Amino acid sequence: MATPQQQRRSIIGTGAVLIALSGPGQTAGFSVFVDPLTENLDVTRGQLTFAYLLGTLAASTTGTWLGRVIDRRGVAKVVPGVALGLCLATVLAALSTHLVMLTVAIYGLRSFGQTGMPLAASVFVAKNVVHRRGAALGLLTALGGSTIALTPFIAARVIPRIGWQATLILEGVVVVLMGLVMVGVIRRLRLEHPHADEQEIVDRSEATDEPRHLRRNGFLVVTFGYATTGFVSTALAFHQIAVLGERGLSAAAAATNFLPQSVASALVALVVGRLVDRVPSRIVVPFSMLTLMVAVLSLTFVNSAVGAVGFGIALGSAAATMAASEGALLARWIGRETLGTWRGRMTSVMVISTAIAPFVFSLLADWAGSYTSAARLVVVLPVISGVIAIVTPLPSDRHRVRDSQA
Repeated sequence: MATPQQQRRSIIGTGAVLIALSGPGQTAGFSVFVDPLTENLDVTRGQLTFAYLLGTLAASTTGTWLGRVIDRRGVAKVVPGVALGLCLATVLAALSTHLVMLTVAIYGLRSFGQTGMPLAASVFVAKNVVHRRGAALGLLTALGGSTIALTPFIAARVIPRIGWQATLILEGVVVVLMGLVMVGVIRRLRLEHPHADEQEIVDRSEATDEPRHLRRNGFLVVTFGYATTGFVSTALAFHQIAVLGERGLSAAAAATNFLPQSVASALVALVVGRLVDRVPSRIVVPFSMLTLMVAVLSLTFVNSAVGAVGFGIALGSAAATMAASEGALLARWIGRETLGTWRGRMTSVMVISTAIAPFVFSLLADWAGSYTSAARLVVVLPVISGVIAIVTPLPSDRHRVRDSQA
């Protein structure tokens, strides 16, 4: 019989593996196939980018229905379908002969990769870790974000050996096989079964005694904050080379700035996850928005490689602050019984915000005259989100006190 601590580690580890399996559907994982696809399909990068936008926007609906399915059937029964869907999408992308086929493949990659696997992972951990949930989700965010980076790293070294099409198909096969292994792990943990004991029923209903309008308010506050962070951080990350180029950095120097962002994200996620268990819930989203404001405004002071590193750390920290706290806040304010449904809806909004962010930010830069000026304008988004979080009536904090007790 596993101890509670061993079971806790198994739950978090399982969630991290599920997030790692989302790699082929994440932007980083897809990026290494952009050049081979444009050459094979004889299309421009602009055309491919537009297809990626359409596929991602179409995939934004996935979270809404998939979250409900997870609540009804459990993660163990959903993961095989998500893994198979992601595998079929990689095969379709590898075999695409025109842009329409590729757009459909991108829809599958984003539906089951960007949305499906991370949604299943976060809901699985949030539903099954009761004590110090924020710390658990922070660790999941740190581990998951780090493992996603392995997909392009490995793929870039496999492509020269077996070709890009075979590499895509191989990724899909690995996702299916590892997905089935994780299903076996989940079932051995005996966390998803039809006959819950009395304590589990109490835990699952933890926030359902709050007034419905307060729970809805909590959902809207977290969703707005999460979508704002996704929009701003994606826009700046996508155009980072151009943004830092305006500040005097070379393309090579700007590209290396992704490393401090990744390191900062992992470290901040660990710290924020622990803090969420200890601080009043109401201050979490405003603090996240303040961090995002500082990150955006720090761009104004970048005039050297050191300043760029500071900007990268600030941006990575801002993204991690919200990512590491949203799961714990939703579970605390909404309750775990329908967590998949609500988090699926939030994921759909987030996907839309990140899909349109690069395009909207480029238009804003054209209108404002520079990316730096555009960045100053988007500061208004975290300001609005933070104010909304401060003035909106929210559920009480009594569940935070219980969850933080070891």
